[in-house]
Amino acid sequence: MNEYFYFEVGQYERHLVEYHYDRMWGRVRITVDHHPVVQSSLLLSFAMTKRFEFTVGHQERHHVIIDKTRKVLLAGFRPSTYNVYVDGRFAFAHEAV
Repeated sequence: MNEYFYFEVGQYERHLVEYHYDRMWGRVRITVDHHPVVQSSLLLSFAMTKRFEFTVGHQERHHVIIDKTRKVLLAGFRPSTYNVYVDGRFAFAHEAV
């Protein structure tokens, strides 16, 4: 019961962003180029949407936001919806399976 997706950020300085969410234990881990930038626990969260913000890059910097929206009922057993923004612009939406 894991949710995982990845995407690349940057035009000239490319970086791989990976999002891992363990629905069983509520653990979130976000890595950039395999280095952790966010580690959090959502086990007892009552918020419908959780926002993760971080910066990617060294010379070509990008501000990344991942909004995770959970379902209302039985959230731990149902996939979440993700909206990803890069530099304030909507990049893509992802529905976990």
